[in-house]
Amino acid sequence: MNMPQNYKIVFDDLEWFEAGDGMRYKRIQQGGTQLRLVEWDKAMVHADWCLKGHIGYVIEGEVELDIAGKVFRYGVGDVFVVPEGEEHRHRPKVLTEKMRFFAVEKSN
Repeated sequence: MNMPQNYKIVFDDLEWFEAGDGMRYKRIQQGGTQLRLVEWDKAMVHADWCLKGHIGYVIEGEVELDIAGKVFRYGVGDVFVVPEGEEHRHRPKVLTEKMRFFAVEKSN
């Protein structure tokens, strides 16, 4: 979905995309940027390292991000900024029943 004419994004009006393995998201794209509301549940397992860059704002729950071998913990109100690339490879581990965050990323 592209940016609405009134410049207001209402995530409640967007459908969830099921990504499998305990992950779903809502997304809007504008130019080369996408905004997502992402939800992970505790059963989600990220077997592979992610190399994409993300800026995220945690709105519910807690998560640990293993970023290139260092583990960081994030909770409600925290912001994480993970640059793209091998040197910033990362994968999450959800610590609560579910975790939601708002993400700003390059679109695919």
